[in-house]
Amino acid sequence: MKTNIEKISDTRQKVSVSLDAAEIAKERENVVADFVKYAKVPGFREGKAPKGMIEKRFAEDIKAQLERAVTNKAVEALNSIKDFDIFAVVDLQAGDVEAKDGATLTFTADVYPQIKLPADYKTSVELNPVDATEEEIQKTVDFYRNQRAQYNKIEDRPAQKGDFVQVSYEGKIDGKSVDELAEKPAMYGKQKGTWEEAGNTDVPGVRSIVEGVVGMKVGEKKTVEEIFAADFPEAALAGKTAVYEVELNEIREKKLPEIDEAFLKDMGDKTEADFRARLAKDITAEKTQHNEVLKRQYAVDQLMEKVDFPVPESALEEERQSVLQEMMMRFMSSGATKEDLEKNKQSLYDAATKDAEPRAKMRIFLNRVAVANNLKVENDDMQRMLWQESVRTRTRPEELIKQLKKDQGRVNRMRADALLQKAINFIAEKAEVKIVEKK
Repeated sequence: MKTNIEKISDTRQKVSVSLDAAEIAKERENVVADFVKYAKVPGFREGKAPKGMIEKRFAEDIKAQLERAVTNKAVEALNSIKDFDIFAVVDLQAGDVEAKDGATLTFTADVYPQIKLPADYKTSVELNPVDATEEEIQKTVDFYRNQRAQYNKIEDRPAQKGDFVQVSYEGKIDGKSVDELAEKPAMYGKQKGTWEEAGNTDVPGVRSIVEGVVGMKVGEKKTVEEIFAADFPEAALAGKTAVYEVELNEIREKKLPEIDEAFLKDMGDKTEADFRARLAKDITAEKTQHNEVLKRQYAVDQLMEKVDFPVPESALEEERQSVLQEMMMRFMSSGATKEDLEKNKQSLYDAATKDAEPRAKMRIFLNRVAVANNLKVENDDMQRMLWQESVRTRTRPEELIKQLKKDQGRVNRMRADALLQKAINFIAEKAEVKIVEKK
C-alpha cells in the first residue's frame, strides 16, 4: 500500500492511497467468503451455495462491500501515520476496485490540527462559599409560603400594593388601537380579565397599569399613559406614548400561611428548626453542584486561553448544524410557526455560525487532551450518556435504544461527547480551588 499526501491547508489534505492487485484480491476473497457464509439462495442451505453462483448472483453487492472494505483499510492505514489524524472525509473517489492492476483511492480529508497542549493541566479556580446564608434560607421559606398562599376576594377597600387584581384594558396610540399597530401586541394591546400584581413593576407588563391600579376600587375606570422606551423590542411601539383605558374587575388579597404545625406537616418536618435546617442542606447541595459546574467551565476556559489553532471546515459545519437544530427546537417550542422559521432563517443561521466556532474549538481541544492522555470511553460512560440523552429528549431508554440502532451517526456523537466529558473531568481534577467571599 502506497500513500501520497498533499497539503491543502493546516486542516485539509488531499490523500491518494494505492493498493496493488494482491491486496485487492485478498480483500475481495474475505468479502466473498462472508457472502458465501451468510447469503440466502433458494434451493440451498445457508452457507452451502456454490461460490461461483454467489459471485454472479450478488456481483453488485460484492463490489459495493469491497469498496467499503478497501476504503476502511485505507483509512486505517492513514490513521496509523504519525501526526495524521482524520477528523472527517470530505470527499472520496474509490476508483475501480476490481481493476486487475489494483486501485487508487483519492480522499479529501479534514484532519485534526496540531495543538501544542499545556505542559501541565493545572488551573486556579475561584468559587463562592457553599454554606447557606440566612437570607437564602428565608427566601426559600418565603417561596414555599407563597406557593401555599390564599387569595381572598376583597370588596370593601381599594387595591393595595401586593394585591392581585383582575383588569380589562385597551391601549391606543394617536387614536389607533395597539392591536392594529403592533405585530405581536399581546399584553401591550387589548386584554379582558387579565391578572396583575398591583404595584409590582418587576414583572412583564404595562408599568403604568400595574402602578395605576393601586388605589382603584372594583368597577372603577381609569386612564393612564405609557411611554415606551426608544429601544423597546416591539418596533411599532418604540418611543411612542400609548393611552390605556383601564377597568378594575376584582381584587384579591394574598394571605401567606403561618409556619404552624399544619404547614410543617405538609412540608414533612416536625419543627421550624428542622424545616430551616433541611432547606439549608438543600441550598448547600445546590450551590456545591453549581460550583462543580463552574469549576469545570473555568478550568477548561483557562487552558483554552493558552492555545490557538485552526478549526477544520467540517468541524465548524457540524457544530453549526447542531447549534442550528437546537435553536430551531427552542424557536418552535416557543410557539413559532414554519412561516416564522422561514422568515428568520438567515438570522438563525448567522447566530448559529457565531456560536459554532467556539464550541467546535472546545470540542477539538478536549478531544486532543483525551487522545494525549489515553482517555477511553467505557461501557459505564456510554450508559451515563444514554441516560442523559433519555432525559434530554424525554424518551424512554428502551425506545431510545431502538432509535440508536438505526442511527450510527447519533451513537458516534454520543461516544464523542462521552470522551469529551472524560477530558473535562481529567482537567477539573487538576484544578486548584480557592473559596472566596461573594462580592
